[in-house]
Amino acid sequence: MKFGQEIRRRRKALGMTIEQLAEKAGLTPNYLGTLEVGRRDPSLSTVLALAKGLSVPPAELFGGPGKLSPEALEAARLFDGVAAELQEIVIRLLRHVQRPRR
Repeated sequence: MKFGQEIRRRRKALGMTIEQLAEKAGLTPNYLGTLEVGRRDPSLSTVLALAKGLSVPPAELFGGPGKLSPEALEAARLFDGVAAELQEIVIRLLRHVQRPRR
């Protein structure tokens, strides 16, 4: 199942409107709609916000732990255990190293 489809499935299973999930996740309903229909791919911070809004571990939004490598699971576990301020620093660092080099 694709990421957006999984978000929609979980949202509906919880009886949430797109507006309610968007508010809980700090996103706009329009942006969330584009994710659900697969027009956009989420950033790491968006995945984390949606996981929090749905009250699930981020890995579950990708089909559960079986689809992530052991290294990714360890990174997620470690990430979840640190303060929010440090999580934001890690996210910024990952975004920085992902930028294409000129």
